Amino acid sequence: MKTTFASITSTAAIVAACAMSANALAVPHMEKRIIGGYDLPGDAAPFAVHLEFTGTKGSFVCGGTVITPKHVLTAAHCVFTEDGHLYLPSNTTVGYGDDSLTKQKVIRPTKLIPHPEYSAATATTRGVNDIAIIEVEGFDATLNVGTLPIYAGAVPAGQELVALGWGTTVSNNDPHTLPDTLKGAQLHVGDAEGCQVYDPDYTSSDGPRICTLNKYNPGTSTCKGDSGTGVVIVSDNKVYLAGLDSEGGRVNNDPTCGTADGYTLFTHVYNQLAFIMQYTGYPLEYLTRS
Repeated sequence: MKTTFASITSTAAIVAACAMSANALAVPHMEKRIIGGYDLPGDAAPFAVHLEFTGTKGSFVCGGTVITPKHVLTAAHCVFTEDGHLYLPSNTTVGYGDDSLTKQKVIRPTKLIPHPEYSAATATTRGVNDIAIIEVEGFDATLNVGTLPIYAGAVPAGQELVALGWGTTVSNNDPHTLPDTLKGAQLHVGDAEGCQVYDPDYTSSDGPRICTLNKYNPGTSTCKGDSGTGVVIVSDNKVYLAGLDSEGGRVNNDPTCGTADGYTLFTHVYNQLAFIMQYTGYPLEYLTRS
C-alpha cells in the first residue's frame, strides 16, 4: 500500500484494539503480555519499527516510532551495549513497513543519537532522559509507513493508553517467546502514591516519565523486547505518541512481567521536545501537529 508522510495513524484500528483488550483479560495472567496483549491488524501501526542491535554478546531487540520521514524515537538504553558503548549504525537494523517481522523491509541507520544527559553506566539514573533518535536516509514510501505526532496534552491518572511491541509474551522474559506480529496492550496511568513505590521522584505523568500500574489491568503489561517502543494515546479520534517504554517489572527490582503489583515507566516524549527539535531540525508545529 502506498502511503505518504502526512501522519498515518490508523486510528480506527487502534481504537478497535483498545476495545478488544477486554477479551484479553480472559487469558491466564501468567501467560499474558505483550503479556496479556493482542495482535494488531497488519496496517494498524505504520509508525512502529523493529530495531535489532548486534554486539559481541549477541543481538538485542527494541522497538521505535517514526516521527519524521528520517527519524525514529527509541529508548536511550537500547542504543548502548552492556559495556556502556554506543552501538554503531553498522551493527543496527531498522525493520519497517509491516506489523509482521517476516514481511518488513530492513535498513541500516545513518546515525544513533542518545540524549546527551543520559547515563548508560549508572543504573540508578538509567531512567533519566531515556530517549534516543535514530536517523535514517529515508523510508520506502511504497510500503506501509507513516509518521506519528507527539501528544502535547495532559496525561492524568486513570488515562487509558495502548502500549505496542514485539517483546516476549510470557512473564519470565523467555527470549524464545518473541512474537512475529506486533502486539498491543491496554494500560492505565497510575496514581501518584502507587507510582512513587517504583519512582520516588514521581509526581505525575505530566512530568518526565509516564507511569502505568498493572493493578488496573492485571496480567497485562510490556516486557523484555518492548523497550523503546511507543505507548500511544487516542485524543479526538486521533492517535499520538505519548511515551517510550523505558523500564518495568515489580517490587524489589524483580523483572517478572504482568504481575498485579507491577508497573511500567515510559519516557514522556513531550518533555523531551527540546532534544528532539535540536537533533531532528523539525519545529514544534510539525512534531505535535493534530
